[in-house]
Amino acid sequence: MEPWESTLSLVHAAPRRLRAAVVGAGSRGAGLAKAFQASPDWELVAVCDADPLRAIRLSRKLGDVPGFAAIDELLDCVDLDAVVIATSHRALYGTVMTALRGGKHVLVEDLLADSLERGREMAAEAQSEGVVLMARSAASFDPAVQRMQKAVDSDALGEILFIEARRTETGLAQADRDVFWDLSPDSLAVLDHVLPGGLNPRGVSAFGGDPLGTGRDCVGHVYFRLPNDAPVHLHINRLSHAKSHRLVIAGTRLTLAWDAMLVQERLRLLNPGPLAGQPRTAPYWAEPVLLQQQDEEVPVSVLDAENRARLATELAHCIRGQRKAGSANVPGLRVLSVLEAATRSRALDGQASAAVAPTPDDGEAAGTGHKSTLWST
Repeated sequence: MEPWESTLSLVHAAPRRLRAAVVGAGSRGAGLAKAFQASPDWELVAVCDADPLRAIRLSRKLGDVPGFAAIDELLDCVDLDAVVIATSHRALYGTVMTALRGGKHVLVEDLLADSLERGREMAAEAQSEGVVLMARSAASFDPAVQRMQKAVDSDALGEILFIEARRTETGLAQADRDVFWDLSPDSLAVLDHVLPGGLNPRGVSAFGGDPLGTGRDCVGHVYFRLPNDAPVHLHINRLSHAKSHRLVIAGTRLTLAWDAMLVQERLRLLNPGPLAGQPRTAPYWAEPVLLQQQDEEVPVSVLDAENRARLATELAHCIRGQRKAGSANVPGLRVLSVLEAATRSRALDGQASAAVAPTPDDGEAAGTGHKSTLWST
């Protein structure tokens, strides 16, 4: 083979860069825009926000990427493969459905929709259009979370005894944002990724509080049990003295502790010794073992940016058929089902409410014929 023939072969083998636009120019949208602009799989071709000034500010930060105030105008004027959506919960449904009906692949980093019914409608529309609809939290692409998932899946922890999660912010309560729907999704998405088969709650109970009289809960607790009866407790608080995002999974052998706010001790493995009346089944460490440690100190924001870069790569692989996309929207639907159950329970003063499982049709991506494994209550 001549040298030029080898070069030509490589050129033909390399897939073209996909074209994406980001809708929503807030902090989350800005982070996604930077991740897609830096990705070798993507070309960021536009940003969009209902506030034209905010769209212009983000556009300038990205090197004068074209900015739009309406998604309809964006779709009419720009050739796109995918729309990355980071709008408010209230605007999700209309924005996602507009993009899907335009035949575009869609990524929502956070909550898929503001209700399970609308989430299912989005999934059906994506299937009808033959496009990928993905709702994933960037936190689930954290290498530490990936290691947690492998440890749980391999049964290294033994049988799960309990799970504790904590998600808090320091900002004042906002009357239009319920704390359950605002702060729970990231933690629930990580749990859905880590637990075998995803979230499979046995009844969901929720308690909340509105100490500032805003009309919306700004402090809350969510409880449910796993199929083996192990309790799960999620504490959410927008009035905390410190920002936190933590997860502890305790097993009969070992315990994992993940803290998204740390770098040097982001993931720890702990062995508290044998349970009462049971023999020791693993070596005992007086101090926790660090499962993930950076060679040098880097800001947490850098790690978050790297997770968004992995999210962008995953979307590209699903679109190109390098990943099975059949369950791309199912994690988002499972999270929605837990949130709706929590909302019903909160209205009933904590009475347990069943989470409604996604149906098989929700997990089938158009054109793949792939059915994901679903759970039942």
